[in-house]
Amino acid sequence: MALNESVQHKTIKSLLTQYLKEWTGATLNEYPSSGHELDVLAMTHDGISICLEVIWSASLNNFYRDMLLVHNSDSRIKIVVANPRIIENQKCQRVFEKSAISQRKQGVAFYGNMIDGQRILDDKVYIESDFKEIVLQLISQIQKQGKVNADAFKVNALPEPKTAKPIEETLLSNLFPVVSIPTFIYSSSTHARTTRFVFDKLGDAVKSHPFLPKNRRLYSFDNFKDSSCVFTPLIDKNAITEEYSSTWVRDDDKRNDLVYLLNLALKKYCEKRNMYYDRRHDRFVCLLDSGRDSTFTWRANTRHIPRKIAKKVFDKQGNLVFCLHYAARLNFMYLNRLLFLRIDPTKVFTEDGVKPINRDELAKLMSRYLSKEFNNLYLNSARFWAKYLSMLDINIRIPAGKQAIEIRTTPCSTKMPFGYEKRSVV
Repeated sequence: MALNESVQHKTIKSLLTQYLKEWTGATLNEYPSSGHELDVLAMTHDGISICLEVIWSASLNNFYRDMLLVHNSDSRIKIVVANPRIIENQKCQRVFEKSAISQRKQGVAFYGNMIDGQRILDDKVYIESDFKEIVLQLISQIQKQGKVNADAFKVNALPEPKTAKPIEETLLSNLFPVVSIPTFIYSSSTHARTTRFVFDKLGDAVKSHPFLPKNRRLYSFDNFKDSSCVFTPLIDKNAITEEYSSTWVRDDDKRNDLVYLLNLALKKYCEKRNMYYDRRHDRFVCLLDSGRDSTFTWRANTRHIPRKIAKKVFDKQGNLVFCLHYAARLNFMYLNRLLFLRIDPTKVFTEDGVKPINRDELAKLMSRYLSKEFNNLYLNSARFWAKYLSMLDINIRIPAGKQAIEIRTTPCSTKMPFGYEKRSVV
C-alpha cells in the first residue's frame, strides 16, 4: 500500500475495486506496472486491462507523479478519479488534457474527464449508474473497434531536413516591472492587534487604505503625521516612525511585510474596479455590470477589440446556462531584489453571476475554454489584464494612501539564442 494515503483515497480505492471486480471478474490493488504501482487494475474475461488511478492529494508534485504513472501504464483503458480541488485547478486540467490526447493517439481508451472522487464517496447511485456506464462503454469501445489505428499517426519516411540558421528569439513573460512604489512607510504604537479590530473601530473609512497591525504597531503608506489621517484614533501621535521603503527591501522580514502592503493596495484597487477577490483560490474575478454583460475595449496591435469580461451565456431557447468571468491571480513578487507584478490569467464560471457552478459542469467548461490557452493566447490575456488594470494608460497606477505604485504595462522580456528561421534550399 502506498504511504500517506488519506482515508478518502483508501475508501475510493476499496469501493471501486469491489465494483470493478463485479463488472469485470478480476481486480488487484497496487498492481505493479512499468516500475510503478497502480491503485486498481481490472481485467475483463477477454483480456482487456483497465487502469484506474485515484489522485487525492492536491499538491502539483503528487498530481504530476500520478499522471506519469497513468501515462506509462500498459493498460488499454485508463480512468482517473480525482479530488474536486484538482479538477478545479487549471494547470492540472491542462496536463490531463495533454495526456488524454497523447494516449488516444497511441490507441488507448482514455476517459476524457477526471471523475469527481467526492461524488464516488457520496453517491452510491452514481457509481452503479453513470460510472458503471463509463466503464462498460470504454470496454465496448475496445471490444468492437479495437485500438485506434496507430498507423494514421506514423510517418513512413522522415522529410529531408531544411537548411536553417540559428537566430536570437525574444521571449515575453507574465511579469510586469514595477516602476515605483511609495517612498515612505509610516508606523506608530497602537492598541489595535488585529485587522478586524481596526475595521470595527474605524469602519469603511479604512476600506481603501492598506495597513498592517504587527508587534503592537500599525504600519501603512498613509502619512500618520497628517491631521486628516484616517488612522489617527488608533495611533500614538508622539510615537510615529517614518521609514524609507528602500530600507525595507534589504531586510527579509520587512520585505515580506512590504509585499503584503503592496498586495493589499492591489486588492483594494481591484475591488474598486468591480472585481471580487476569491480568497479560496487567490484570484480576482470580473463581475457583471448590474446584472448585464461587462465589456472593456482595448487596443491589441493595430485593432481596437471589445472583450466581454463578464457575460451571460444562453442556450438556443434563451435560457441562462452559465456566466463566464475573466479572472486572474495577481500578486507582487521580488526576484533578485527587483519587484514585479505577476499576472496569471484564467476564467471562472458561475450559475448566475455569483453562485459557483457545480463541479460536474465546471470540469467540462474548463476543458472547453482553457485547454487551448497556451503561449500566444495566454500572453495576450496577460497583456489584456495589464491594459485593463491601467485603464489603457501607459502605466498601471495603484493608490497607496497619498502615494502610489506604478507598474509598466509592457511585460518583461529576454533574448534566447535558440530560435530558428526557415530558409529555402538553393
